[in-house]
Amino acid sequence: MLKRYEDHELGESASRRVSYHCKADYAKSSRAICHGCEQNIEQNELRLALMLQDEEGYKSTAWNHFDCFWKHPETWKLNGTHEIYDFLVLKYADRKRISKEFEKFNASKTITAKRRKRNDNVDDEYLPINEMNGQEKKKKKVKRNKQA
Repeated sequence: MLKRYEDHELGESASRRVSYHCKADYAKSSRAICHGCEQNIEQNELRLALMLQDEEGYKSTAWNHFDCFWKHPETWKLNGTHEIYDFLVLKYADRKRISKEFEKFNASKTITAKRRKRNDNVDDEYLPINEMNGQEKKKKKVKRNKQA
């Protein structure tokens, strides 16, 4: 399985891996394929890569379009632009665009964490119920049975 592993979870080949988890640059050709939408990334277009590891610690580069990058589950582990290799080499407009997206992204992570924490302290569980006619999801309150 490809994902980001902690250093203590890696095999003995960990010393042969790259030290960064994310990279940004401009596509050198139109041959790179986005890991998210599986479409080609056009030449000179901004692309972001997650460095995903196997169990031995070898990293593979998963290139993504700018918009597809933020949808990948491993992106939630990034904390800011300081984790992006070659960030300062990018054009000013692209650095600003990524920084702005990280601000929104980190704000949504904070809100999600607060909701989880709040819901862990509540005795009620909210379950989504899908309406058959395609309307918005409604929530039904279900009481948990407390066992002593």
